[in-house]
Amino acid sequence: MLAGLAPGPSVAEEEEDLYFSSLPVVASVSRLPQPLSEAPGAVTVIDRDMIRASGVRNFADLLRLVPGFQVTPPNQEGAVVAYHGLSNEEYTPRVQVLIDGRSLYSPVFRSGVNWNLLPVALDDIERIEVMRGSNSVAYGSNAFLGVINIITLDASQAKGWLVSANHGNQSIRDETVRWGGRVGMADVRLTYQQLGDDGFRKMFDGGLGWFDPHDSRHAKLFDLRADVPLTERDELRVSISHAYDVSQFGRPASLSDPFRDLSQSSSSFSTEWRRALDNGEELKLRYSHVEDWASGRYREWVSYPAFNGGTTSYFSTNATGGKSESDEIELQHILSPWQTTRVVWGGSLRDARLSSQYQFSTDDWKYRTNTRLFGNLEWRPEPKWLLNFGSSAEHDSVSGEIFDPRVSVSYHLTPENTFRVVASRAHRAPSLYEALGDTRKTPVGANAPVDRTYLADPGLKPERIDTLEAGYLGEFKRVGASVDVRWFHERIPNRITIVPYPLPAGSPENRDPITGRVNANNAANYPFGRADAALNLEQVSIQGYEYQWRWQPFDATRLIYNHAYIRTFANLTDQSVIAEGIGENIDKISRQTRESAPRHSTSAMLVQRLPYDLEASVIYSKSDFMRWLRNSYTTPYERVDWRLAWPFRVGSTRAEVAYTAQIANHPEDGRRNTRVATEMHWISLRLEY
Repeated sequence: MLAGLAPGPSVAEEEEDLYFSSLPVVASVSRLPQPLSEAPGAVTVIDRDMIRASGVRNFADLLRLVPGFQVTPPNQEGAVVAYHGLSNEEYTPRVQVLIDGRSLYSPVFRSGVNWNLLPVALDDIERIEVMRGSNSVAYGSNAFLGVINIITLDASQAKGWLVSANHGNQSIRDETVRWGGRVGMADVRLTYQQLGDDGFRKMFDGGLGWFDPHDSRHAKLFDLRADVPLTERDELRVSISHAYDVSQFGRPASLSDPFRDLSQSSSSFSTEWRRALDNGEELKLRYSHVEDWASGRYREWVSYPAFNGGTTSYFSTNATGGKSESDEIELQHILSPWQTTRVVWGGSLRDARLSSQYQFSTDDWKYRTNTRLFGNLEWRPEPKWLLNFGSSAEHDSVSGEIFDPRVSVSYHLTPENTFRVVASRAHRAPSLYEALGDTRKTPVGANAPVDRTYLADPGLKPERIDTLEAGYLGEFKRVGASVDVRWFHERIPNRITIVPYPLPAGSPENRDPITGRVNANNAANYPFGRADAALNLEQVSIQGYEYQWRWQPFDATRLIYNHAYIRTFANLTDQSVIAEGIGENIDKISRQTRESAPRHSTSAMLVQRLPYDLEASVIYSKSDFMRWLRNSYTTPYERVDWRLAWPFRVGSTRAEVAYTAQIANHPEDGRRNTRVATEMHWISLRLEY
């Protein structure tokens, strides 16, 4: 009956059956192009149709459609994205994020990803491949828990002009302009975008009650891609981008958290040369240069108990921010030495440098060099069996030597039913701040600091994760459905955890001791004060399952359903090194880890074509209780987003008008229990000509 509602082919139908026609080919797992049924890991693919039907304004919201992911509502601080929890770091350092193979992790953002500076517009994304599980074998130490590979639209596919705009409540004002065409031999895609809104509608403070928070955000993006065919075998791709963001922070009438702006930017240049060789071989050479910058300098009021039982109070300048530069060159070679075997191998060299007064109490540059070799062998001993053997060897100038292996066995019971078993090991190298950080507070007008809030431990080692997983993938073309199930057991014996730590009488660099933030009652226990430090102090075990089900029962109907069940166990390996009383405060550390992922989480998406070329979509998500940070949490919630769109033509111009409502059912808890994300809605107009 629903099929009868379809009025026939429309603008929105041009690519909508791409996913359901057959399982897509992905290259984000082993670096070899492989059907989903042969990849050595579980992958969720989000294509252009899903992106448009979702109606989202922020990339991170798309990850709600991936089982096992947690995403906060975006606000002044940007979204926090986590996979299987472990979310107490702000910039997602345990999930590698790539754009066309280039890593987005940044030294100035704690070796993580700043989602407010994503250098691609949603309209320019062809598809997103999300590998659910460790993949340091292919992409290095940031691929600790997973990989998000954003594959952008080929310049040759962007023909003519695209103009789009969103206007709505909370002062939502988004505009995008894109031009695509030929310039000489090159196919060129050029995009300019600006985004803006007033953030969350309200916030609660014990002294102020409910008030309108100071958290508006304004962002701009310039993005250029040129694809140049050099010969019949050679192609050159050049990309240039600049992203800029200004976000507001602070509370009214607060000396310790005053109103202020945080400005940040990311500029990048990358080029990739690709050559097609004989016998299906391919050679690829990529170079990228990235410069990141952030500045949020402000004066704050500091007050804490002193050694003598009184109170120490002063104004201090908080020099939040810094600047970083990184250069990376990577070579990759794909070959097939035998009929039943394919191989990909390569290597990379990455050089990074960071200057941050806030992170290191000096403007001197900190340097890091990383060299890596990687490889994966795919072997098919007989038609029903497929084996993948992968490994990577890495040398990091800060963390030392790292070796990561992976073995995967896939068995095709029938062409539509595949079982998979994977065993892997991965590492995460600590960020420069975790490994070398030294944050101090100096009163305004003084020459010497009086407080140290962070001091790196020289013995810090890379985190390690050992993963055993089993998977099932079913593709049922007759009924237009597919099922992907993953069971996992992930064990981290030495997770890096930030805890209060007694300051030594002198650091390894023979710095003078600094009187730290210490309660007068504990002065005898911590005579030189205490500061936060990153230590390999926690054993973590994560167990559970997740699945995704996709179904297109009629031409006019698409349905996606995801669910994850996650249990996290954690304990500290040595409580004696923590400068904290035994009891509730210490328990908070492991409790944050144990509750950093919801026990159950669900998401679903329905896309339905209606008469008169209308298209409706609904996204539903549900989550159990979880903690984002040690002192912030999200209560169980349900969220509903919906969108109604009308695509039409005016002559040769393709157009679309849409209405989108996010959090349409009721307010959703944000990252903190004192901040609430309320309903947002906007009207969109899109023109292509």
